[in-house]
Amino acid sequence: MKVILRFLHTLTFLYLVRPEQTVVIDTECGQIMGIKNESYVFMGIPYAVPPVGDRRWKEPASINRETGTCWQGIYHALKFGNTCAQKNPLNETQTIGSEDCLYLNVWTPSITKSSKLPVMVYIHGGSLQFANGNWPTYCPTERLANETNIVHVSFNYRLHAFGFMALDLLSSASHTKTSGNYGFMDQITALKWVQSNIENFGGDPNQVTLYGQSSGGTSVFALLASPFSTGLFQRAWLLSASPILNKTLQDASRDNRVFLDRSGCSTLQCLYELSADEVIKAVPWDVYPFWAMTDQTDVPVKGKFDGAMAIVDGYIIPHPPFEAWEMGRYVDVPVMIGTTAQEIDYQPALSNLNTLTWSSYENYVISKIGTFGEDVAKRALELYPLYNVTPEYQFTSLVSDIRVTCPNDILAMEAAKTFKSPVYRYVVTSMPSAPIHMFDLPFPARYSFHAWDMIAFFGTIGDYIKVQRSDQMFADLMRREMLSFVHTGKPFTESWGTFEDSLAILDSSISISKAYHPTECRYWMNSVNMWSYAWIN
Repeated sequence: MKVILRFLHTLTFLYLVRPEQTVVIDTECGQIMGIKNESYVFMGIPYAVPPVGDRRWKEPASINRETGTCWQGIYHALKFGNTCAQKNPLNETQTIGSEDCLYLNVWTPSITKSSKLPVMVYIHGGSLQFANGNWPTYCPTERLANETNIVHVSFNYRLHAFGFMALDLLSSASHTKTSGNYGFMDQITALKWVQSNIENFGGDPNQVTLYGQSSGGTSVFALLASPFSTGLFQRAWLLSASPILNKTLQDASRDNRVFLDRSGCSTLQCLYELSADEVIKAVPWDVYPFWAMTDQTDVPVKGKFDGAMAIVDGYIIPHPPFEAWEMGRYVDVPVMIGTTAQEIDYQPALSNLNTLTWSSYENYVISKIGTFGEDVAKRALELYPLYNVTPEYQFTSLVSDIRVTCPNDILAMEAAKTFKSPVYRYVVTSMPSAPIHMFDLPFPARYSFHAWDMIAFFGTIGDYIKVQRSDQMFADLMRREMLSFVHTGKPFTESWGTFEDSLAILDSSISISKAYHPTECRYWMNSVNMWSYAWIN
C-alpha cells in the first residue's frame, strides 16, 4: 500500500479452541501449542526479544536457550501477536499497536518432520509504515495451506520510525556505526527462525520462497542485495515493489533531523524515554521528507520527491541493489517480478476519479505532467488519449506506468543482466467482475488494481465480491503459475521465458509478449527520465 490506509484491523483474533483441537510440537526454544482445524495453525510465536526500552533502534536479538530468552513450559501459540506500533490511519492523532511485536505465524498441512514440504514466507505491505502479518484477507490462511500443500509463514516487523529511522545520533551509538533498516533486520531474523525451526512444522528449510506485496515486495528487493540473506531462501517473488533503493545513510540522517527537532531530544537517552506516541508524532509526516507519501498515487510533479525509509545503510544494505548486483553481490535465486496494470486504482490521488470527465482528465494531466514541459503533457495525452475506455482507466494506467510498471521493467532488466538464476516478469491485466473496496477504502477499484494478484493467490476474492467465472479463472491461473515457481523455480507455462526474452500478461488466461506498453515505457524511462519518480518505500 502506497498511501495512508483507511482501515487497519488491529484486533487480536482468537480461535475457539477445544482441548482435542490443540497440538504440541517442539521448537529450538521449547514446546509450542497450536490448533488443528482445516490445517495446523500456530499464531504469535516470538522470534526475537521484544525491542523495547533501550533495545529500541537496535538489531533484533534472536530468542535462544544460550541467552535464557526462551519460554518456560509450553508456549500457547493460540492468538496473533501484537501489531507493531504505527500511526492510526483512521485517526492521525492516535498511535496503535505495540513495540513488543516481533511475532510470527505458521499455517501448515503437516507437522511431520519427514513431510519436507515447500515453505512460503510472506512479508506484508503497507509502505513500511502500516499493517501486520495477519491482516484478514491479506495474509495466508488455513485453507491456503491445505489447498496448496505448502507451509506458510507470516510475521510482524518493526515499522515507521521504529523500523526505519536513520540518525547520526543512533549511528554513533551503534557497533556498526550505522542506523536505519531495523525492519529489514527483523525480517532476516524471522527467516533465520524459519531455517532453524520449520522442519518441526513439516517444512523444508531448503525450499523456501520469500514473497511480499507492495512494501513487502520492496523488502524482498532489499534482501536480495543483503549479504545477511544468503542461504535463507531459494526463490523470490516481488509483487508491486518499489524499485528505487539508493538513498545513503548520510542523506537520510540529514533529512531526518526534522524528527530530532520535533522530538525535542538531543541525547540517546531522551530518544529511548519517548513514548511510542511521541516518537510517531515527531515523524516528518507532512513536511520534507514527507513520510506520508500522499503523492505516490498521483501524476508526478517536477521536483516533488518523498523521503526514503529503506536506505543504503552500509551494513544490512551495503550498496544500492543494482550496484551490488553488478559487483556480483546478490542472493542468486530465481526471481519473479509482478505488477498490475492499474496499480493505483484502489486509492488514486483524485478522490472523484470515478466521476471524472474527459475534460477534467485532460486539464489535470496537463497541470501536473506539464511541469516537465508542454511537450511532455502533449505526449502523455497521445499515449493515454481522450475518449479511450474511461478517464479512470487512462489516469490509473498513466500513473501506474510511470510509478510502477515501467520502473519494474528496469528492475527486472537489472536483475536479468546480473543474476545467474532466471528472472521472470508479469503484468496483470485481469479486472474484478465487480468493484472492490480494497482494505475497506472508499474508492471502488474497477480495473487491475494494487494487490489484485495477491488476493487472487490467497484465494480471498470471495471476501470482497461474489466470485464470477472470470475471477476464478484468474485466481486459478495465479495459483498454477506461482505454485510451479515455488516448486521448480520457473512458471507453469512453458512458453513463458525469462526477461527480457518474454513477459507474461495475466488475465483470465495467460499470453506471452515481448513487453507490456513498450512505447510508453521507452518514453517515460528513456526520453523523459521519469525513473526518479518511481514508487519509493
